Order: sequence, then structure tokens, then C-alpha cells
Amino acid sequence: MNIALICSDRGPCPPIKGGAIQLYIAKVVPLLATKHDVTVISISDPQLPEIERQENVQYIRFNQETFWQDVLHLLQNTFFDILHIFNRPQQISSIKKASPRSKVLLSLHNIIFGREWFSDQQAHDCLKHVDYITTVSQFLKTHLLSRYSFPNHLIRPLYSGVDIRDYPRRDDPLYKEQRKTVRKRWGIPKKAKVILFAGRLVANKGCHVVIDSLRKVLKKHKDTYLLVVGSKWYASEEETSYIKRLHRKSKAIKSHILFTSYVPIEEMPLYYAASDLFVCASQWKEPLARVHYEAMASSLPIITTQRGGNTEVIRQGINGLILRDYENSTALAFLINHLFSNPRQSRKLGDNGRILAERYYHFHRVAHDLLGIYEEVMNHRV
Repeated sequence: MNIALICSDRGPCPPIKGGAIQLYIAKVVPLLATKHDVTVISISDPQLPEIERQENVQYIRFNQETFWQDVLHLLQNTFFDILHIFNRPQQISSIKKASPRSKVLLSLHNIIFGREWFSDQQAHDCLKHVDYITTVSQFLKTHLLSRYSFPNHLIRPLYSGVDIRDYPRRDDPLYKEQRKTVRKRWGIPKKAKVILFAGRLVANKGCHVVIDSLRKVLKKHKDTYLLVVGSKWYASEEETSYIKRLHRKSKAIKSHILFTSYVPIEEMPLYYAASDLFVCASQWKEPLARVHYEAMASSLPIITTQRGGNTEVIRQGINGLILRDYENSTALAFLINHLFSNPRQSRKLGDNGRILAERYYHFHRVAHDLLGIYEEVMNHRV
């Protein structure tokens, strides 16, 4: 098969500026390319050539301002058996017109259907032209089907994963070196307890709730530090009103909170290794944050909020704890204190997460599942 994966227009692929979709594609396509011809289409970046070949994958990059026009022009002149579009259902109708004989797949990573800027008419136009839909969670599938009619057997949650090789085990000397490196870089004592928050610094990600909880945690565990890894947007240094608010909240305990700003994807395993607990404090209906997979691969116990699809990969008391009262910093502090006071349970949660990542939440499984879907679509078995 000749397959094209069309990235969302928010960042280049590979993910030199970050981005969950960009990382997903970059990790999966070398595996797909062992059996098929694969092309990745994304926006351009000064650091990357407009056309190149890596690991038997062809990359084509267009200027962001004219991205979709350029994509349509390419599709009118180059045939692909499979067109796999990521998170841009509003482009499906135009893409199908440009390449009517191609099979069109849509990957949904966010709630787009039912938004005020995506009309019912646009939704119906998209759905009648798409051959198959994957979602990052059951939550997203349920949301779509609650609003629009689409064959249930043609939409499937396809959970993401990690490249497990990027995350050394706890007993690996590399893990210990990574832990030491980051702690030394940020002046964190060797025996201190470290909470990791990793995500965009916007209100719906809930960093403010974690900071408020730290005030309460420090009353019981005075040797605790919070690593805040992230910025407003990937590779952005802009200081927004929300980020200023976080710094104001942190003032009284600023010696225990470290704001790293944006950290490149390839360095993130070091920050997970430096930490003892991962907290995802989503305040919105999160489709399913990929940081859960990274924390599992890093053998970290996880606390996540019961929002959107997050709890689909976190099993209560197995690989993490679930905060149902997601806005309540006191409830979050209680869970953090519980895990810090029960190191054996924390260790078990982290070990179980690592096992799940090794067995299921990895990109080899994602690629295998995608290949099965492509073959089903091409063979008219769906």
C-alpha cells in the first residue's frame, strides 16, 4: 500500500517543536514503512528540509499559511491508497474531492465534533466521506456517536503509547544517571520527594491545583519539590496572565517549585526519572493525555483526575490513583501525602505501570493495530 499520513497544521513532524500528534506519527511511521510505502505531510520549519527521506519514510513539508492548499494540490497529482488525516475533520470533504479513489481515515485526538466553530453541516459532510475513524479514547468515540450517526464498527479507540526504549528501567544505570543529572541541574536534594507536572501551562491543565496542593503537602512532607515542565504552547517562552498567576501562587513556597519552561521531547525521560510521583490535574474533559503513557513507562505512580478519557488507562489502585473531586487541592494533597507515606504502595503502582507500558502501551502495538485497520479498509472487510 501507498500510505500518506497528514499531520495537523500545528507543528512540524518529526516533533522538533513538540506535539503529541507529531510524536505519535514520527514514532509509528518507521514501523509502518517496513511493509508499505509511507509519506508524512506536515508544516515546514526552518530547521527541516521541505522534502527528505528518513528511515524509509518520505517527509513532505509545506508552509503553514498555505498548508491545506498545498496538500490538496499534491493529492490531485499524486495517488495514495490510504489518506490518514490527523485531527482535522473539517478538511475531509476537500481531501476526498482531491483524491476520490483514496480510502480516507480520520484520527481524532480532541473534541472537535460539536464545537461552535465546527457546524453540524460540516460534520455530516465529513462523516459521509470518511471510511474509518480512530480515537485516542473511548470517551472521544462516545462523544462523537452521541451527536452524530456513524457505523459503530467503523470507529475504534486506538490507545497510544511510548517508545519503551526511551525510558530506562529503575535498575538501569542510565536511569540513575538521568535522575542525578536533572536533580543536580535544578538543585534538588538527592533524597527529596519530587512531584512532576508536565503539560501546557493553561488553566484547563490544572497546574494551579497542584501548586495549591503543595502548600498542604509541605506541612507533612517538608522535603517535597514540584517540577513544573511546560509552557503556554510547545517551544513557546511567552509569559501569559495564567503563567504569571502560577508564579504569584508559588511566591510563598517558591524554593520548592521549579518552573523549567518548555523541555524538548527527547529530554523528557530525564525529568520523569528525576521524579517520584506524576500528577495529571486536568480540569477539562481531556481526551486522554499522552503523559500518562510516559509516566507509566518511567515506573512512576500516577494521580490523575476523573476527566474525559484519562481514567481509561489508569486503574484505581493498580497503576495509579484517581482524583474524582478534580478541583479540590485538599483532596489532591491527601492522595499525594498518602503515596509519600506509603512508599511500598507507590513502588507497586509504578512497577505495574511499567509492566502495562511494556505489554501494551507502546508504539509497536499501535503500528500493528494501524496496519490491521489499513488492511481491513483496503480489503473492504469493514
